[in-house]
Amino acid sequence: MLVQTARLTLQSLTMDEWAAVAEGDAVSGAPDYPAEGDLILASLIAAGQWPAGEWGSLQIRRLDDGLAIGGVGCKGEPDAAGRVEIGYGIAQSARGCGYATEAVLGLLAWLRDRNVREVIAECDEDNAASIAVLRRCGFAESSRVDGLVCWSLMISRA
Repeated sequence: MLVQTARLTLQSLTMDEWAAVAEGDAVSGAPDYPAEGDLILASLIAAGQWPAGEWGSLQIRRLDDGLAIGGVGCKGEPDAAGRVEIGYGIAQSARGCGYATEAVLGLLAWLRDRNVREVIAECDEDNAASIAVLRRCGFAESSRVDGLVCWSLMISRA
């Protein structure tokens, strides 16, 4: 799977590529990619304990230099109601440039084309940057539980 935005590509990796990321061997990555969260996620994917493919995590690469700068994706296939949860993360060196917002918007467009009805996300209540990304992408806060803010966005075409 490949999604392209104005400045980014969001791409699926093979299991061998995820295994390489899990070992910290990200070919053409930003100096601080993969970060700790990327290493954990890549290890789970490589071990078959986290979704891979189109309903799993995608690597984010900048178009201008080809460097991997983070990840975005679904936490599995949509449920029977057409709801899917997403997550994302950007290397520290690439933050503050709008890449997370652009990646999430690219993923939302892809999900809309696959008739997903609702997208949910969560973030720590003290993560102002992630809260701003979700708000810019149109998400509305739905609840707060144990220090997490839960978000929802209806995206169906109907």
